[in-house]
Amino acid sequence: MSMTNKNLQSEYLTIREVRQHLNISQAAAYELAKRQDFPSARFGGSIRIPRDAFLAWVRKCTSIPKDLTPYMSVN
Repeated sequence: MSMTNKNLQSEYLTIREVRQHLNISQAAAYELAKRQDFPSARFGGSIRIPRDAFLAWVRKCTSIPKDLTPYMSVN
C-alpha cells in the first residue's frame, strides 16, 4: 500500500505512513526515527514526522547517477 495524496497533505506523518512510503519494516521506521539526522517530533508517547522535513530528508539521501534519466511517458 502506498501513501496517498491525502497522507501527504497532513503536516505530520506517522511511523506507519513513513514505513509505507519507504517500503520498509516497522522496526526500520522506528530505527530511522531514532537517528539524529532524521526529522521527528515526540508528542507524549507518539512519534510524528514533519512532512516537509521528511520529504527534504528523502531527497537529501537519494542518489541518482548523472547518466540515469527518469522515465517519462510519451502520450
